Amino acid sequence: MTPPPEREAPVSPRPEAADVPAPPEAAEVPAPAGRPAAEHGAESAHGARRGRHLLWYALVVLLVGINMRPAIVAVSPLLDEIRQATGLSNGAAGALSTLPLICFGIFAPLAPRLARRWGMERTLVAVLLVLLCGIAVRLVPSLFPLFAGSFLVGTAVAVANVVITVVIKRDFPRHVGLMSGLHTTMLVGGGAVAAAVTVPLRDALSLSWAGGLAIWGVLALAAVLVWVPRLRRGREVPQTRAQADGSMWRSGLAWAVALFYAFQSLLYYTATTWLPSFYISHGYSEGGAGMLLAVCMGSAIVTSLLVPVWAQRSRRQSYLALVGTLLCVAAFVGLISAPTGAAVLWAVLLGLGLGAVLSLGITYMSMCARTTHDAGLLSAMSQCVGYLLAAVGPTTFGAARDLTGSWTAGLIALVILAVPMGLTGALAGRGSQIAH
Repeated sequence: MTPPPEREAPVSPRPEAADVPAPPEAAEVPAPAGRPAAEHGAESAHGARRGRHLLWYALVVLLVGINMRPAIVAVSPLLDEIRQATGLSNGAAGALSTLPLICFGIFAPLAPRLARRWGMERTLVAVLLVLLCGIAVRLVPSLFPLFAGSFLVGTAVAVANVVITVVIKRDFPRHVGLMSGLHTTMLVGGGAVAAAVTVPLRDALSLSWAGGLAIWGVLALAAVLVWVPRLRRGREVPQTRAQADGSMWRSGLAWAVALFYAFQSLLYYTATTWLPSFYISHGYSEGGAGMLLAVCMGSAIVTSLLVPVWAQRSRRQSYLALVGTLLCVAAFVGLISAPTGAAVLWAVLLGLGLGAVLSLGITYMSMCARTTHDAGLLSAMSQCVGYLLAAVGPTTFGAARDLTGSWTAGLIALVILAVPMGLTGALAGRGSQIAH
């Protein structure tokens, strides 16, 4: 009987397709009978080189991940100062925070096309350069450069969000959960660091609010310097039939993934945008409010790392979506009932919940897709739908604060919106994959 092709037997991959380094003792294993020792040794050495290559590739992928939130999150702890310096209303300040989300939604569908044309490595370097330009433009302390720079930042991150998902599916197919968790940890961790140290660094360096936003260009520059050498060995995404692209929008499972990602994005960006202002209005300093946001995002690191691993080990992931939803609801109820009585507890619960649903949403984009190409399409669709819906959140929340003079109405709305998030997350986590 003719044995099945190797691609149908992932449990016995060829040495050059392994996702993990060959163990050190691999070179000492005797060559199998009938095979020259030299050939066996060459394969072992090749496997070790392949392992080191993938380890390095994982590190540079994570370096991109850590750059995808600080330039956006850094606005939150400085938002009150920006408002005072520029005269922005709460609604306009919410629009400033919403602008990157609109860019995420508009430009995410372009990412698979760009990656197929330029290759993923070249695309990532290009978006990192655009990110650097956006950060540099915001050095000019006035409204137009502030919004223009935020537009460039949002555009760069929109494309990177999608391409990184495809890279994980392409290079780490047997470790999607682990790599998705590490990637989400970098997202959340980068945001947590930005929330915690933007104000202290700005004060220590005697910078304006514009200078405080520009601090995070250092991370982007480091990522560019590390990624540029990868261009010499750029790997292209295989061309796929164009008619398959539209079928993603006709899939019920794809819509469940997209809507789950949409509702979690709405909650995530609304909460992280306004949480510092919420605490400042209750008597905290800018630095103290920024630290509470950092506690929230630091707590999210825990579930961001663990949930994708649990998801890959489980046949169904619905329970993870429901647990994350309940944690978010508990935090919002706590902020309504006792905003300062247990501020740290609410920040921790909110972070655990947001980290769980964010990382699960990203993991679904790979786990619910059969191929690398499908992962790119599902990621683009999810982020298009997700961020366009999420863009409504910060602006509407700020406008509600302006109209009512209270945070309660907005927080109640977030509790209500958590319900469809939990439902769509449970539907997406039934263990199915999208079929064309």
